Amino acid sequence: MPSSSSTETLPATSSATKSLTPSIEKLDGSMSRGQSNYYAWKFRVIHILEKKGLLTRIEESLDKTTNEAMTLDNAAFTIITLNVRDSQITHIFRTGVRQR
Repeated sequence: MPSSSSTETLPATSSATKSLTPSIEKLDGSMSRGQSNYYAWKFRVIHILEKKGLLTRIEESLDKTTNEAMTLDNAAFTIITLNVRDSQITHIFRTGVRQR
C-alpha cells in the first residue's frame, strides 16, 4: 500500500494539445490536411459522455425545457468544448448552451 506521503506525477504535456481529461487529445480540426484526430477523439468523447450518463443528451431529441434537462445539456456541451482546441471553438460556438 503506498504511503500517504507519496505523490504521483503526470507526464508533462503541452496544454495546447491536451484536454482536461487525461489521455484525451483535443480535437484539432486538421481534416483538410488529412491528419485529423476526429475519429479517435469522437470515440473517446462518446465514451466519456456515456460514462457520465450524458450521451443521450446529444443523440436524441429529448425534452429541453426543464432546468434538469438544461443542466444535463450544459454538462455534455462543457465536456465537448473542453476537449477541442481553441481554433475549433468558432465551429461550435453557435450551437452553444441556452441561457437560464
